[in-house]
Amino acid sequence: MPCPEKKVLNASCDAMTLKKLGRTVIYHTSAHGIPNIFRSRHWFRRLVWLSFVSFALCCALWQCTEMVLTYYTYPSHEKIMLISSAKLKFPAVTICNLNSVKLSSLKRSFTMATSLHDSGLELTHRRNRSLGLNGSSEFVDEHVQYTNAFNKFASEFNQLSDEQKIEMGHQLEDMLIFCSFHGQECNSSYFSMFINYKFGNCFTFNSQKATDVKGNAGSTQPLNITKAGFMYGLHLELFIEQIEYIRDITHAAGIRLLIHDQLQMPFPEDEGVNVPPGAETDIGMMKVHIDRLKAPYGSKCTEGENIKNFYEDTYGAAYTKEACKRTCAQQSIMENCGCTHWEFAFPKVVLVPKCNLSDVAIRQCVKLYEYKFAHDELNCHCPLQCQEELYELTVSGSQWPSTAFIENFAKELKEMGGQIKEIADNPALIRDNFLKVVVYFKQLNFELIEEEPSMTEINLISNMGGLVGLWVGFSVCTLAEFFELLLDILLLLIRRCLRTEGNQEGYTNPYIQKQNPIYIQRTTKL
Repeated sequence: MPCPEKKVLNASCDAMTLKKLGRTVIYHTSAHGIPNIFRSRHWFRRLVWLSFVSFALCCALWQCTEMVLTYYTYPSHEKIMLISSAKLKFPAVTICNLNSVKLSSLKRSFTMATSLHDSGLELTHRRNRSLGLNGSSEFVDEHVQYTNAFNKFASEFNQLSDEQKIEMGHQLEDMLIFCSFHGQECNSSYFSMFINYKFGNCFTFNSQKATDVKGNAGSTQPLNITKAGFMYGLHLELFIEQIEYIRDITHAAGIRLLIHDQLQMPFPEDEGVNVPPGAETDIGMMKVHIDRLKAPYGSKCTEGENIKNFYEDTYGAAYTKEACKRTCAQQSIMENCGCTHWEFAFPKVVLVPKCNLSDVAIRQCVKLYEYKFAHDELNCHCPLQCQEELYELTVSGSQWPSTAFIENFAKELKEMGGQIKEIADNPALIRDNFLKVVVYFKQLNFELIEEEPSMTEINLISNMGGLVGLWVGFSVCTLAEFFELLLDILLLLIRRCLRTEGNQEGYTNPYIQKQNPIYIQRTTKL
């Protein structure tokens, strides 16, 4: 039967051991303040130290909580660097004639000529020209009338097939009279074509999109430059065929020029600069490359995965926020109006017809979604792209050809023959129909704007360690001390459990063998 006195002794020893372990750690811990609570002999000093330590612990806990909450807001900041490079990828350059349909092609098309007459564009044009300075309100009304008439004509034009629209527009072979890049001559094979609802045929130099509107394969290798400056850019001399302009549709002469990334879909109706005839326009570029962070950071950018993009289906263009918004607008019109709008791209396989704006119900429906698109009310999920390349432009111009050079230029034009030969004898017509544009890099460097996390996991741990060290003097070594205490307590409890099991079974000396008792007879001497 186990001895009760022995159990009491073991429990007392365990309690003394636990107390000794705790006291040893508390008195010798590297955490500031805690040992002073127990070393102080006067109760008031203990109370003061306890108050200080409690206040410090609360402050450390509060600031660490704020730090963790800040981390989970995923803050970011932008880092701007100027990167020098031995060579730079030359961007895509898109040109569109400001006149969408050639007059001669329009006259050959009875349907389109009738549509132009029925739209009232000629009447509107004369009224606008006859307004005086005091007719501002009337001018606004006439401008609205002109816009409505133009939209009617554009609707009729965009009912045509792509082949018909291409044939009626300006051709690059007629417009391009000279092309050179980086000092080497180029030709129309360096360009790919697409159709814009407002400008008709547009042509992109150095495009990397998979195919163009004709199905021709795009360039797989982008052009690079190894020298900056005017002489090593893209030089274009263009014939805008102003004699083919339709006066009631096109009120300005020249080309619309855009500079953009090779895989980006250009939107000349909203972007770019106008280049006038009779002038040389020099455009110096500075490349700006932007890198954004994906979710959960603030930009929440995307590479376009799992986001519908009709411009990729039609032109092989990469994802951009603008392409996404236009795709969303087209999708909304298809679902709610039952047709596809010519202002936006549409999928290759489409089961609904093109929108006929002569139908009042369809016109009102399309106008509603055009308004929502213009005012960003479509609730489209269109985040920014993670990588974006922009170009800051410096535009300057001068008269071209100069008075001294125009005779030599006229001789070159006469050798080309055709319609150009007829214009070559008239210097005024030369300046009305020809222009030169030069696109070049100002320097062989670019600006990198990189979005970076303001707080990483390492920053979080470092900041929390600094706060805990500041307020209560904790460090990794302090945590090791408390870990050692927990380990000692665990071992002590294990030993106690083992000892308790041994006491329940009874104590047996392994060195004494149990034998039968031997009785010895005692004798008494008398």
